[in-house]
Amino acid sequence: MDEFERPDPNAIPPAGPSGRRIKERIIVERESNTALWWVVGILLAAVVFGLIYVLTRPDGGMSESDLRAAKAEAAAESARQTAEAAIAQNQISSTRDSVAIAQAQSATARSEALRAAAEARAAEARAAAPVVVERSVPSTTPANDPAVATSTTPQPQN
Repeated sequence: MDEFERPDPNAIPPAGPSGRRIKERIIVERESNTALWWVVGILLAAVVFGLIYVLTRPDGGMSESDLRAAKAEAAAESARQTAEAAIAQNQISSTRDSVAIAQAQSATARSEALRAAAEARAAEARAAAPVVVERSVPSTTPANDPAVATSTTPQPQN
């Protein structure tokens, strides 16, 4: 503790040996910064309350009108997707109908072609000269018998 004993530079020394000397002892203590700790505590409490508020606040970021607008946009997007799906389905159905119509027209054209070919063959057969086919038939009758003449027209059946 001797290191704290220093002569006071502001003290007026006595003018001679007329007074008694009193030895003073000065104790220096560190200053207490309670005000600083109060400020730190208040700031820390504000940070903790702010953090609790941010973590526990409700999702009230959107107002009711914003929610309705978002729902309307979602419904419009859903309707657009449904319309696109219906258009695609309609195109598929239309394509199927077109294929069925084309197949029916193709079958009709084939049947008309077959009918025309049959009529052409019939007309060709009518227009052509008759064909006579002759052949020799061996005779089973003896040469002494009289010859029998038969007609080529069909005979009525008995």
